[in-house]
Amino acid sequence: MKKLLPILLSLFFLPWFAQITHAATPEATSLIPKMTSNTSPSGEVTNSAAYSGLEGYKAFDGKPNYSMAGNYTSWGTSLKNGWLAYEFPTPKIVTKYVLYYGGYSTNRPPDAGKDMPSTWTFEGSNDGKNWTVLDNKTEYVFTEGANEFSLNNKDQFKTYKINIAKNNGATGKEVNLSIHEMEMWGYDPATQTPDPSATPDPSDTDGSSQPTGDRAILTVTMDNGFDKEFDLSKKELNAFIAWYDAKDAGRGASFFAIDKHNNNKGPFSNRKDYVIFNKILTFEVSEYSTK
Repeated sequence: MKKLLPILLSLFFLPWFAQITHAATPEATSLIPKMTSNTSPSGEVTNSAAYSGLEGYKAFDGKPNYSMAGNYTSWGTSLKNGWLAYEFPTPKIVTKYVLYYGGYSTNRPPDAGKDMPSTWTFEGSNDGKNWTVLDNKTEYVFTEGANEFSLNNKDQFKTYKINIAKNNGATGKEVNLSIHEMEMWGYDPATQTPDPSATPDPSDTDGSSQPTGDRAILTVTMDNGFDKEFDLSKKELNAFIAWYDAKDAGRGASFFAIDKHNNNKGPFSNRKDYVIFNKILTFEVSEYSTK
């Protein structure tokens, strides 16, 4: 009984509600541990070249400075271009990277900052040979402290690197290019939780099978006989049915939040009704158009 109505609805609305299941994006966290060598405690740091004492891992040592107490705490090279990479033990989805312009253990030199990158790409790869450019910067000027760069990235890669084409003007020095500290933020795909979402049916190229209504009344009958009625857009209805189908298959959250919109009575900025999956007996969809 419980599944009969959704089955009938899916047959009627199939072209509109063709669905896939993807993963909800968890909150981003810093992905690289504080490195004590190029391979400890995990992952591997590689670079195009490194000046003695400015090994690649020092860009991931948790110290956002060029040097501290007379010791180098950054990656650096005498070249004016180069690359720095970190390989994760398993693929990760990076959604932001952070580059720090920090301090010096002695008085700030007059050309401070000229060894920082100016023009670069940020790239991801799963084999170390084929790279996907996720971000690029040209003639970037650093501000002191953290400089954050957000990515519109949903792909997982095992290795990420910053590929620097040009520094900020340093030349003829022992160290002409450096990264004081670098972080990569994102999440492990293994931590994702199923979150159904709808996509159009690619076979419906002329739109002939699309329903004419742009809204619908969703009536949910609970197992206690009580009816809950919601006035929803196509997108909201689509999301509800996708959630129901996914949960029926054993995936996703046990509840679904529905915005009450114009039924938001009282001094509240927002009200939602949380429908519990195992309390649903049947639901009915009545489509209509506001045009």
